[in-house]
Amino acid sequence: MISEMNADHDDDALLAWLKRVAAEADPMPGDITAAAYEAIGLHDLDGQLAELIADSAGVTQEYDAVRRTEAADRLLSFEGGGVRVELEIVPDDGELAVIGQVIGASPEDCELEYGDGRREALPLDDLGRFLVDRRRGGPVRIRCRSVDGSPVITSWVNL
Repeated sequence: MISEMNADHDDDALLAWLKRVAAEADPMPGDITAAAYEAIGLHDLDGQLAELIADSAGVTQEYDAVRRTEAADRLLSFEGGGVRVELEIVPDDGELAVIGQVIGASPEDCELEYGDGRREALPLDDLGRFLVDRRRGGPVRIRCRSVDGSPVITSWVNL
């Protein structure tokens, strides 16, 4: 019985040593670690997806909204989970103004999320309107909570 306890201790020590050697010889890339933390941080996987239902730029294929790169006046509509999001994208000297309205959402919990994981609170007025000035293009989506408290997330769109 004593030899079994020593064997378990030896196995633990060996595994700890192997873990250290592997971490030194072939460390985990930082972007993989960041992606893992982001995946763990997804606390609202039960959120409803507000899908893109209209785009004045005439996006016809499912993934074109993410791949678009040119900046032009653009109107976007999203709907899902009892929430409707209307966006107007206005180019301004190489940057963008995002004018929008969120209907059917709690005004306290609305955010603009960027492709790199940054989030910015959307200050909604009494009618659910907001203005976000001087933003660069790139993938964004809106996160909010419906009036009944359910999380709602728009699909990604490239501004």
